[in-house]
Amino acid sequence: MKPYEVIWHEKVLRELKSLDKREAAEIVTRVAHDLMMDPVGLGKPSSDLFKGLLRYRTDDVRVIYGVDRRKWKIIVLHIKPRGNVRFLSVCRES
Repeated sequence: MKPYEVIWHEKVLRELKSLDKREAAEIVTRVAHDLMMDPVGLGKPSSDLFKGLLRYRTDDVRVIYGVDRRKWKIIVLHIKPRGNVRFLSVCRES
């Protein structure tokens, strides 16, 4: 199976820079390793503000993303510590 290409929204890149370097590297590694091969199977459907997107938990961080199956792309739209993810959304800014 062909791996998906991961695209990071510019806001997510800023959020990653605000995290501890080790934690940010772990998130990037997990997303690259886990989600690239099966983003739909590993993610759970989101609700509320993120309806239509998928969510994936890595330790204490939630990753919100969309999948373009035709182009084999994952678009990472949001990362936040679990519990804080509901108050801010890249999707609402668009």
